[in-house]
Amino acid sequence: MTEKDYDWIRHRLALALTRDAGLHKLRRYEQIGAGFLETQALLKSGGDHRYQKLIVALNFWDAWILARNTDWLEHDHIPEALWSSLANVIAADLEADREITDPRVISAFDLTGTLELPKRRGLEREMTPLDRLDFDPKS
Repeated sequence: MTEKDYDWIRHRLALALTRDAGLHKLRRYEQIGAGFLETQALLKSGGDHRYQKLIVALNFWDAWILARNTDWLEHDHIPEALWSSLANVIAADLEADREITDPRVISAFDLTGTLELPKRRGLEREMTPLDRLDFDPKS
């Protein structure tokens, strides 16, 4: 992803989240998410470390759309009224090209820490719980 692409996508995400925060406050929920699929397709190309904040913002937006589609049953740890405020916080971080640091957003939508992979491969790697299972392939 080039610098120009990064800036354009970052700005596009910030505008979309700000727009949807306004729609949410007006209870025009059906309009939340316009342009999501197009923006998601743009992010598939990857990029440097800055790319992660765009993914967090996109994960948030996706979850917001899902929560709206399920009458706020999905992601019920976020009250319906809080979505627009969180969207504005994320949008401000994106516009300023800052890392997203709101702990509520990071804990729910930054998925970088969800995979636990062995640090080394081969016989010298750390054992995983699956390595400790007694498994007899003949049985």
